[in-house]
Amino acid sequence: MMRSRSFQIFRVIFKERYRQPTLELVIPTMLVSNIFITAFYARGLFNTYGLVLAFIPLISVSETLAFALALRNIIFVTGDHIYRGSIISFIMIPIKRISLFFFTYFCDIVLPYLFWLFTTELYILLSGIPVPQYLILVYTVCYFFTENIILLTALSFKSGGIVTLLSGTILGILFIFGGIAGYYGIMTNSPLTPIATISNPYVFLIYEAISQKQVTYLNVGIYSEVIISLILFFVSLQKFRIMEV
Repeated sequence: MMRSRSFQIFRVIFKERYRQPTLELVIPTMLVSNIFITAFYARGLFNTYGLVLAFIPLISVSETLAFALALRNIIFVTGDHIYRGSIISFIMIPIKRISLFFFTYFCDIVLPYLFWLFTTELYILLSGIPVPQYLILVYTVCYFFTENIILLTALSFKSGGIVTLLSGTILGILFIFGGIAGYYGIMTNSPLTPIATISNPYVFLIYEAISQKQVTYLNVGIYSEVIISLILFFVSLQKFRIMEV
C-alpha cells in the first residue's frame, strides 16, 4: 500500500514537470544537436581539441538544454510551490519528507541529466567518434555542482526573482571569472592555479588538448567539485526536512 502511494506521488511529480510535449521535444533535440560533436571534431582536424570544444557548456546545445531544463524544474516548479506555499499540499501527504525530497530531486535534476547522457552516448555509439569518457565525467560533475547550487538557493530564498538573479550571478562568476583566473594562472604558472579548476575546468581541458601536456592538478578541481556538490546536496536535504511553509 505504501509502495503504491509512493509511486502515485512520484507520478504526480513527474507529470507536473514533463507534460506533453516536453519529452517529445527535448529528447529528439538533444540527440540531433549532437551533430555539433561531429562538426567540431572535423573542424579541429579530428583531434581531441575539437571534441573538448564540442563539450563546453553553452556551445553544446544538448548540455545547455539539460541544464536549462533542470533549472526550470528547480526554480519555476519546485521553487514556485515553495514561494506560493502550495508545497504544503505535498508535505501533508502521508509520506516521509526525505522520500519526497528524493522524488523531487530525481525528477528535477537527475532525469534531465539522464536524458542528456542517453542521447549523447547513443550518438557517440552510432557515430563511432572516439570521445574520451573523461569529458562525460567532467560535465557530469559540473552539472550536479551547478544544479545543487541552484537548488540550495531556491530552498534558501522564497522569491523566484531573487533565486534566478543569485543563481545567474553565482554561476556567471564561477564560470567566467574562474575561466579568466585559470587562463592567467596557466600563463603565469601561479601556485594558486589549481583553485581555479574548481570553478571552470574547461580552460584546462582546452590547454591540455592544445599543448598535449597533462594538467596534473585538473583532478583537484574535479574532486573538489564532487565534495562541494555532496555538501550542497545534504544541506539542501536538511533544509527541506525542516522547511516550514
